Amino acid sequence: MSLQITKEVVASGAPIFQKVLETARGGFTLDSTGLTKGATIPGGAPIAYDESTRKAKVLKTAEVVENAGASATAYQVKKGSLFNVGDYIANVKGGKAFAITSIDASGSNDYDTINVGTSIGAISKGDAVFQSSATGATAAAFNITPQGLLYEDTVVATNSDLSVVVRGTVYARRAPGATAEIKALMPLIIFSQSF
Repeated sequence: MSLQITKEVVASGAPIFQKVLETARGGFTLDSTGLTKGATIPGGAPIAYDESTRKAKVLKTAEVVENAGASATAYQVKKGSLFNVGDYIANVKGGKAFAITSIDASGSNDYDTINVGTSIGAISKGDAVFQSSATGATAAAFNITPQGLLYEDTVVATNSDLSVVVRGTVYARRAPGATAEIKALMPLIIFSQSF
């Protein structure tokens, strides 16, 4: 029986990590549930993995590129996020989480606009949103608990393999957005503000 694991390398340009001290032992196969086939998961994305099943799952996140007010229902995020219509988004664990009603990825802007039916509140430029497993005014929760960061850009495909950095230094400005709560779950990773 063959596992038929595949790997596609994507060159994104600038390195994501300053230093990689340790990766989770062995490789993992991407659980592509809820991801669009052919989409690229950027290096530095928060990842959870199961060493017994050898499966890994990404926590969808995006950096907000423009301030949004307390009653905003449209949030501008860096272009190329993994979010889909119907995903619940939030920016604070235990805070507001509501479903995405539409995503405008048209135009040559360097951002996509994520629209929600009910506001998730004010968010400052540079902060992040994440996928929540629940919806409601005080229900925001990570849909997975990240244990590390994706080592390199990975294309979503059946049986994609990936590596997870569990100890090292990442260029935070080059990686996808991560909230302070997400960063706190990975104390052995330094989120450097260097360029």
